[in-house]
Amino acid sequence: MIRTGERSLVSVAIVALLIIALGMTVLTGCNPTSSAGISSSSETTKASDKASSNLKFGDQQLILTGSTTLLEVSQKWAEEFMKKNGGKITVNGGGSGEGVSALLNGTTDLANSSRSIKKEEQDKAASTGIEIKEYEVLFDGICMVVSKNINVKELTFKQLADIYMGNITNWKQVGGIDANIVAAARDTNSGTGEYFLQAVIQKDNKENDYSPNCLRLQSSSDVVNQVAGNENTIGYIGVGYLKDAGSTVNVVSIKVDDSSAAVSPSIETISDKSYPIARGLFIYSNNAKMSEIAKAYIDFVLSQEGQKIGEDSGFVKIVK
Repeated sequence: MIRTGERSLVSVAIVALLIIALGMTVLTGCNPTSSAGISSSSETTKASDKASSNLKFGDQQLILTGSTTLLEVSQKWAEEFMKKNGGKITVNGGGSGEGVSALLNGTTDLANSSRSIKKEEQDKAASTGIEIKEYEVLFDGICMVVSKNINVKELTFKQLADIYMGNITNWKQVGGIDANIVAAARDTNSGTGEYFLQAVIQKDNKENDYSPNCLRLQSSSDVVNQVAGNENTIGYIGVGYLKDAGSTVNVVSIKVDDSSAAVSPSIETISDKSYPIARGLFIYSNNAKMSEIAKAYIDFVLSQEGQKIGEDSGFVKIVK
């Protein structure tokens, strides 16, 4: 027989158990991380992985190395290609020379270059059984930019050559203010720097070379930052970088010689070849060892869609 005191304790215990049970029911019903939610998330992930694995190139890898002029547009090409076709594409900079060297050494699948391959590079390739194939993928203009405090509107090829060789050292010598010129150039691995040397500095004399006083920078972005962030500076960049530079720099029009008309760089003047400092941009491959994903990537770059990406990035498309 249960005494009165014991009966009271039992009643209290039963009530407590009922309260706890009710509370657990309410909390379970309101919990947003229920087992049903976890299952749903897991199923979504599995479905996404399955969709990715069904793309044509799955997890096949492709490595591109080289030109910093082509770096940003190559990243855009790679992203769009992978969305549609799968694969894992790595895009490295380092300069055109680095890209071609990596192709010859077998450490990259494709080489981006803002200059044509050199004879000595072709000879090395032939001696090691590498079959070089060239693809011209875009057209580019090299734009001369100066600091905002410089009001020089135009320069001739000879004036540019003299500035970069150190023969002209003050802006007043070309109609500007009385201030020493700071000349920003690209480093020795740069295809843009190599092209500027050959097309402009060495135009009248193949023995001409950059002054040791030139600032040698690694990328077009570095040149933009140098010119925009300092006074009295001149530099050159690919037209694809001109849009990003915007109003932080002044653009200089170019004359082939004193009797020529000054031409400003634009998509139109580069396309119709009236702008005098312009060149092709290339991808090089080892045609003897070309993967299916590499072939498909180049086909995409040269497609209307790929060329539109290049045009939207500020370059001139070669496929009309």
